[in-house]
Amino acid sequence: MKEFRNSKFPSPKTGGFNITSVKQVWLASPSYCLIEGKIQPTSPDGIDPAVKAPDYRVPDINYQVYIPSKWNGKFIQLGGGAFSWDAGVVQNGLLTDLQFSPSSGGLALSDYAVIHSDAGAGESSQAFDPQFVRPGKQLSDVPKQEAVKNFGQDSIKKSLDVGLYLVKKLTGKAPTDTYFVGISTGGRQALKAIANWPDAYDGVVAGAPPVDETNLLRTLEVPAVVNDLVTNLSGGAAVLTSFFGKDVSEKTLNNGLAATSQHLTNVAIESGADYDGYNKLLDELAPVWDVKPGDLANFFNAAADQKKAGKKGKKIIIYQGTSDFLVPCTQAGGFVRKLAEKATADEVNNSVRAYFIKDYSHGFYNTNSLPKKPLLIHLQLNWNAVSDLDKWVHDDSAEAGAPSLARNASGAIPGDQALSAWKCLPASQ
Repeated sequence: MKEFRNSKFPSPKTGGFNITSVKQVWLASPSYCLIEGKIQPTSPDGIDPAVKAPDYRVPDINYQVYIPSKWNGKFIQLGGGAFSWDAGVVQNGLLTDLQFSPSSGGLALSDYAVIHSDAGAGESSQAFDPQFVRPGKQLSDVPKQEAVKNFGQDSIKKSLDVGLYLVKKLTGKAPTDTYFVGISTGGRQALKAIANWPDAYDGVVAGAPPVDETNLLRTLEVPAVVNDLVTNLSGGAAVLTSFFGKDVSEKTLNNGLAATSQHLTNVAIESGADYDGYNKLLDELAPVWDVKPGDLANFFNAAADQKKAGKKGKKIIIYQGTSDFLVPCTQAGGFVRKLAEKATADEVNNSVRAYFIKDYSHGFYNTNSLPKKPLLIHLQLNWNAVSDLDKWVHDDSAEAGAPSLARNASGAIPGDQALSAWKCLPASQ
């Protein structure tokens, strides 16, 4: 797979990959092939010198590749959510992880080849318990850890390379188009993908992206003691509160994310920092995990060069609920506002659509939306974002679709007045 490391934006190295299972599923529509496997770490024997514990081993990245019998020749990489998720792409013949593909169902992706990986995070017992972040010999060692870099960015391209390689091996053809689709951490991954490897993707759909993930974690109160029961109950309570259109209290949210903040605090302390090392650790992790508007400059340059050559476009679709209880609307609002400042008007107008959705929380509508759109299902956006993205990549004048209850149906980046009215403008701006 040397061809993936010889480009202008080279891939991170791996220790190789293997295939653990190949299944032909005929009793599905369409029938498909499902490939499962693992991507091995670069660290020799999985021993990471940046980790304090000598018995620690860097986890493999688990992946699944779905290839339908009636393949449309295009490829989608799905992002993950929270701090842990499994690598499952399909279940009972249907594409799963529907919240990662903002469509009315898995059939929207059924004709695409798809890869999903767990970024090395695996299936940890708590959704917000990032046990793959380990203490280092010193604080500055932590962001150098292979597992930390995999979660922050490297697993994105490692997984893409494996997926593209296997699709070509099995079908004899390279995909004509490559997209990334995700929400939450998956939305951040989508933007990180085009920031780091702009030549590898034709477009992305990024939902509720925690682009400033470390600052989001910094707002949490670090609890003295973490009780798993309290963490789980608070997390469930936060979702239910938001589902019924109520504001989630800071205490409930902090309790729900308690395992994250406490674990990272312990990592900082065990890496030689004092208690305030929690904030210092987040500063160290920021370059690995966060995405800044200026990071997309190479993507815009690649898009411009491609259009000058008379080829297809490169596009970005961002969507954000204005009542998101977990990733504040200010994250997307501040990001697109700064993006509009840094990029030229043509770059933004030709390459970016950003939707802000009323009564939409973190991957679902709350009950306030039902009187306005009685036929809504709470997880649905009633919008096939992948289809919109694909059409727009190939036709600059393609009409914009929009999620139900989008405040700006055109997808044009809103001005400060609108963002402020929707409470999506950061206080400092």
